[in-house]
Amino acid sequence: MSTRMRPMDSSKFRTSDRFTELKGSINFRDFGGYPTEDGKFVKKGLLFRCGALTDIPKSAYSDFSELNIGVICDLRSHAEAEEMPTPDAPPFSCRVHIPIWPGSSAQFRESLNEQRPTASDFIKFMQNVTRDIARDHVDAYKELANHLLATDQAFLLHCSAGKDRTGFGAAIILKTLGVNQELIFEDYLISNQAAELKQSMKVRMLEQAKAQGAETLPDDQVIDILASVRREYLEGAFQELYSHYGSIEGYLEAIGLDGSAQEHLRDRLLD
Repeated sequence: MSTRMRPMDSSKFRTSDRFTELKGSINFRDFGGYPTEDGKFVKKGLLFRCGALTDIPKSAYSDFSELNIGVICDLRSHAEAEEMPTPDAPPFSCRVHIPIWPGSSAQFRESLNEQRPTASDFIKFMQNVTRDIARDHVDAYKELANHLLATDQAFLLHCSAGKDRTGFGAAIILKTLGVNQELIFEDYLISNQAAELKQSMKVRMLEQAKAQGAETLPDDQVIDILASVRREYLEGAFQELYSHYGSIEGYLEAIGLDGSAQEHLRDRLLD
């Protein structure tokens, strides 16, 4: 038995000290440091996740550069990326755009024209979005996996809030590295501790509602739902993988993370 194995206290992984202090960032954190089921640990300082990078000021570019990120995978839609562009100067010039826009998002927006949704409607919407991400965007996550395999520097994936498209991607990476599924859920739920996330989404949603001439503005309950994650969202995504691929491992193979690829990543990213 490995001498590195020790009892797991999952509570410490819920603490806010996992966030990376970077001015203007949203939900920016290192998702390394977790123990794996074979007694190793994911290295810190090599795997990062966050929301939009738009508001990072030039004064913080040097701080971002110190993270030594070799590739930034931007999972936002074309419209999101145009509305909130990422800086194109170094150290952000390593950005690759892998657009994902869940089908449920478009369907839900259309339904807003017919009736005012309830809080439970918004929760169901978020569940469907996460299922869509897992089910309908295999090619996008295959491209993400290719970039993860190709870089020998740190890796960053992000979307607008850094919690749904990014949350699923980070969960898949941690699964590839052999992290216990309960800890994967813990990492997913840390987004709920990102105080700046709710505020940024509130500002953005109110601006959009006003620009569209909405008769009523989104209330705090709705904003709370859309700015947070729930365990059942990621559970639903995993259920989609079991339904369509027989197992999470089957999905990993479909996106190019087969046995040899997993071994390569574990050699590079585990201690």
